[in-house]
Amino acid sequence: MRTFAFISASFIATIVFCSIPSFGQKRTAEQLIQQKNIPISQYEFSESELQSFSIEMSFGSTEIISKLTKLKDIGATIHRVDLVYTDFPKGCDLMNLNFNRIKEIEKIHPILVQNKLIPWKIIRQTGCKTEEEARTYFHGIVVYFQENASSGFVKEVNTNLNNYLPKNITKELARKIMDTIKKPTVKEVFKRQKNWNNAVLIVDLTTSMIPYNSQVILWQLLNSERGFFKEVVMFNDGDSAPEKSKKVGKTGGIYHEKNISFEALRKTSFEVCQNGIGNSDFPENDLEAVLFSIEKNPNAGEYILIADNDAPPRDMSLLNKISRPIRIVLCDTESGILPEYLEIARRTGGSVHTITDDILDLMKRKEGEVFFVGNRRFKISSGRIRLF
Repeated sequence: MRTFAFISASFIATIVFCSIPSFGQKRTAEQLIQQKNIPISQYEFSESELQSFSIEMSFGSTEIISKLTKLKDIGATIHRVDLVYTDFPKGCDLMNLNFNRIKEIEKIHPILVQNKLIPWKIIRQTGCKTEEEARTYFHGIVVYFQENASSGFVKEVNTNLNNYLPKNITKELARKIMDTIKKPTVKEVFKRQKNWNNAVLIVDLTTSMIPYNSQVILWQLLNSERGFFKEVVMFNDGDSAPEKSKKVGKTGGIYHEKNISFEALRKTSFEVCQNGIGNSDFPENDLEAVLFSIEKNPNAGEYILIADNDAPPRDMSLLNKISRPIRIVLCDTESGILPEYLEIARRTGGSVHTITDDILDLMKRKEGEVFFVGNRRFKISSGRIRLF
């Protein structure tokens, strides 16, 4: 989902990235270093609509010369990373040097290395004839990015997370926070559904979903004796990768947490949300996250998707691969429910739950049937629920 339309010329925000426990097969430095290098005479910084910043390294070393302020910044879509080195001495194998440079960057900013959707180029400069000349060439990493969020917005996101999920919390404080949430959708649905058990929660955690994800964590803290969910999967639609790189079923930004203590869920929430702030497009990878959850725990009692009604799934083509009933807790439905979420529930034999209603009979709807859900009229047409 969008991270709201706050755009600024400033790219300075000093939130430090954490390591990614991201889903599936995250990319490794070993994989990156295997790609072919691109020979050029001397590297020139790209002139395009994208902005860039560089992390300069010493000649023949992994020592970082330039300051790292911007490498710790957050709030941009990362379009490309260039690793630049010099072919000197001529013909020497510098793979180990470049591998160690990649590992050094990974320590500071894991997403750059681990997110498969962020392309890298390994660029070999061939124009120098002497070591003295080689030392004048640029060596290091260049990150090309598109700014999406102002530093003020980034700070606001971090503040919101801390306000909803303070580090030193008590049950009394958790109740007070719960009581101040203006749209307690998750809380109200969980209160009504007393038969849900052994569930995996699949939670959209893009920035505007912070209040709803927080309700999940606060609920668990206050109702741990009930223990109706056993695992949590959070997703952010690609970890700030560019939209053009997002492929159906391979978008990523999916995080799996088996430890459902307040501390563990809080930590994962910060990682997921901060790593996804660069996303600026609306659709989400809901069904990719659902399929991931089923693969991780095929014997769960329930699969509960906590979804943003303002953002349609980008991957409805995956729906025919889902063979378990999906319960959808749908947030922000005041303007009317999106048909995609009704269709997911209908096709899987699941249900849709809003702050006030439980919609349980969608699988009974027949081809050509017209019906209302809330203030919107729908029709089953060509085997699918559509607005009518």
